[in-house]
Amino acid sequence: MTDTTIPALERLLVAMLIGFLVGLDRERAEARKEHALFAGVRTFPVIALAGAIPMLLEDRVGPALLVATFLAIAAVAVVSYVRTSAHGRIGATTEMAALATFLLGALAGAGQLVVAGAAGVALAVLLVGKPRLEAFSNALTTEEIMAALELAVITVIVLPLLPDRGYGPWQALNPREIWIVVVLVSALSFVGFVAMRVLGPGRGMAITGAVGGLVSSTAITISMAERSHAGAARPAAAAAVLASTIMCVRMAALAGAVDPGILPRLLPILTVMAVAGGAAAWLMGRGAAGQTSPVDGTLTNPFSLKAALTFAALYTLVLLGVRVAEEHLGAGGLYLASALSAIVSVDAPTVALARLGAGPTGWAAPAAAIGVVAVTNTMVKFGIAVAYGAGSFRSRVATALGVMSVLGGLAGLAVLGRF
Repeated sequence: MTDTTIPALERLLVAMLIGFLVGLDRERAEARKEHALFAGVRTFPVIALAGAIPMLLEDRVGPALLVATFLAIAAVAVVSYVRTSAHGRIGATTEMAALATFLLGALAGAGQLVVAGAAGVALAVLLVGKPRLEAFSNALTTEEIMAALELAVITVIVLPLLPDRGYGPWQALNPREIWIVVVLVSALSFVGFVAMRVLGPGRGMAITGAVGGLVSSTAITISMAERSHAGAARPAAAAAVLASTIMCVRMAALAGAVDPGILPRLLPILTVMAVAGGAAAWLMGRGAAGQTSPVDGTLTNPFSLKAALTFAALYTLVLLGVRVAEEHLGAGGLYLASALSAIVSVDAPTVALARLGAGPTGWAAPAAAIGVVAVTNTMVKFGIAVAYGAGSFRSRVATALGVMSVLGGLAGLAVLGRF
């Protein structure tokens, strides 16, 4: 056995596995439609091998064998499509999958085993996930699809064009860094909104609260407070508290994305709040299964170019406000600026504070300031629940959010070494 035998066998094996994986789905899909099989669980591995073998022989015969084999496979696929379309079948998924499998086999034959394997798995998932992908497409409106395209524009077109240097006082305003934050927050909000739309109203208030917390825990609290007037106080309260719990997770993710160094100091604060909120939501949610979401349609698409520009302006103001407070008012001013900005948004001050970096006392002050943001925003929702809620919704949410705020405040003092 030569030194090249084992690598060659590995490449052929990966190619066959890719073909087998794709063939499994195509065999089942064509059988469900009662169509004559163009290719199935046996033919697809052969197609992958037909792509891999010419690559193994390329140094001896050149690329001619690969081109000829591809043309042969493509001709068979075209004939199959013409014959099946003549019988009223519309669609060329299996034929296109065959061509993709051939190319992935060639990629494996070239030695790109990881890339070929990953792409093969992605292809199989794409084929198997047809019902879910169709449901996903149907769940989105034209406006939401346009919003997704706008999000792509600000990410891959606008972002690379922005200068990567500081402007303004203390050189604190970096256009590219500001826009990265805009993209990060917009994408997180949009993903949460899409998840809620795809899940639909039949998945219950708990899921609505959890996914809605990625979009806006304040909006969820308002919506659930309104719902409590219709008599669903207990599940509505659970969803409102769960949204605030997810808010803590969201803040930790945003701060960690900016600078992971803050997490050892920040996580104790947000964790105690999240654990308390999660436990309260679980206790309130027991026995409330089957309740449907009342907020489908209440939460609007959180992303638009106007919303992105508005957040960019808000984030810029918060960034400057936090820096001014830190420079001229010390730690007290930093906490005051954090509390005031938290009334409007938790995302902007969280990212701005994480960007401050470790100060003379390390990450303690920025982490505690983010804790102030979390506690202040939680208390704002406490007020919303008491003012707009009905019946036991008020007492349940007020108790849970009050406990979260107290524990968060104590954890913040502990992080500062004052408790």
